[in-house]
Amino acid sequence: MAASNTPQSDADIGLLDAVAIEVGLIIGGALFALVGVGVDIAGTGVVVSFGVAITIAVLGLVPTAMLGASFPTTCGHYRYPARFVSPALAFLAAWGLGISMFAGGLPLYALTAGEYLTALIPFSATASGIGLLTLFFVLNLFGIRLAAKVQLLMFVGLVVALGAFVAFGAPTVEAANLTSPFASGPVGILAAAGVLYFTCLGANFVIDIGGDLRDATVTIPRSFLLSIPLVFLLYVSVAAVAVGSLGVEAMAGQTLEIAAERFLSPAFQTVFIICGALFAVATSLNATFILIPKYAGALADDGVFPAALGATNDRFGTAHWTLLGTYLLSAAILLAPLPFEQLGTMLAFGGALVVTVVMLAAISVLRDPPSEFDPGAFPVSTRVVYAMAVLAVPLNLLLIALLATQSTTLFLAWAGLVALGVLFYHLRTDGIEPNAEAVE
Repeated sequence: MAASNTPQSDADIGLLDAVAIEVGLIIGGALFALVGVGVDIAGTGVVVSFGVAITIAVLGLVPTAMLGASFPTTCGHYRYPARFVSPALAFLAAWGLGISMFAGGLPLYALTAGEYLTALIPFSATASGIGLLTLFFVLNLFGIRLAAKVQLLMFVGLVVALGAFVAFGAPTVEAANLTSPFASGPVGILAAAGVLYFTCLGANFVIDIGGDLRDATVTIPRSFLLSIPLVFLLYVSVAAVAVGSLGVEAMAGQTLEIAAERFLSPAFQTVFIICGALFAVATSLNATFILIPKYAGALADDGVFPAALGATNDRFGTAHWTLLGTYLLSAAILLAPLPFEQLGTMLAFGGALVVTVVMLAAISVLRDPPSEFDPGAFPVSTRVVYAMAVLAVPLNLLLIALLATQSTTLFLAWAGLVALGVLFYHLRTDGIEPNAEAVE
C-alpha cells in the first residue's frame, strides 16, 4: 500500500452530502441515549434544555459558517485558531476534543447501538459496538466519497424514523406530563442543557472537510440553513413526545426505546431501532471516521504529530494509518468505557472548548480582517456575526463550568489529559511555526 503525504481531494461532496454529514453528527447515539439523562436532571424542562442547548450551539454556528465560507480549508477547527489566534491554543482545543471523542463519543455511540441491537440479535452491547467500529473503519478506507454517499442513505432513514416516532407518539401525549417545565429551576435546566449540548453540535464540523466540498463558500452556509432548523424541530418534538407519553418518572434515565415500546407496534419498533437508533449511531461513527484523519493530517503537516499519521493511500486518498489507529484505540476504550451516564458529559467538555476557541478566531478575523476577507460575501452582517461570537464564548465556558461542578472528578481527569497534551505539544514544536498557508 503506497503512501503519500499529500492527500488527494475528491472535491465532490455536495450540498445534500454536507447536510447528511452535519445531521449525522448532530443526531447521533447521544440523542437516543441522553434524552433520559436530561429528563432525570430537568424533568419536563428537558424540552427547554434542548432549546437552550440548540440556541447556544447556533450562536457558534453562524461565526463558524462565516469562517468556513470565507476560508475553505481542511480541519478548520484547528486551522482557524492556529492562524488567527494561537497555534498552542488551537492544539489544546483539538486535543481536548480528541480526548472527549475517544473517551466519551465513540464509546457512547457504539454502546448505544449495542443496547438497541440486543433487542434484535443475541450479542452483547460491546460486541455489537466493535462490529460497527469495524464496519466503518473498512468503509472509510475506500475514501470520503463512498463514505459520504453511505452517510446520505443513512441520513434519509434516520429522518424518516424520527418523523415516524413523533407522528405515532403525538396522539399518546398526555398534557399533564408536560406541566411545570421550570420545576427543576434554572440550574437544573442549564445543567441538562450542558449534558445535551453535544447532541446539538455537529454541523459546525463540516468546516473540517471544507477542502472536499464543492463550492464550499456557498455550500457551507446553505447546509447550515437546512440542517439546523430540521434538527431543532426533530429534537424538541422527540423530547416532548417521549416525556409526554411516559411521564418524567418513567422516562428518567431511560433510552427512547422505552417510549417507542409505548406506542409503536413490534414491526415499527424494529424499524425504529434500525433506521433510528442504529442509523443515528452509524452516521455519527461514520462522520467521526471521516473527520479524525483531517485533524491528524493537519497536525502532521505542522510537525506536531508524526508524518506517518498524515500519510495517505495513493489510490483512495485515505489516511490509512490514522484510520487504523482510530479503530484500534476506540475498540480498546470500548472494552472499558466510562460509566454510561458520564459519556455525554465527557463529550460536552471537548465540544464546548473547541467551539470557544473557534469563536476567538472569528472575533480576531472581524476585528482585524485579513486582506482576502470579503465581509460582503457572507449573507449575515459582520456586526451580527461578531456579537454572536462574543456571546458564544462565555456561554460555552459557563457550560464547561456547570458540568465541572456536576462531575468534578471527571472534569479533573479530562483537564489532566489536556495538560499532558499541552506538554507533548511544547516538546514536539519547539521553534516550529504552523502552516498558515493551509487556510489561505
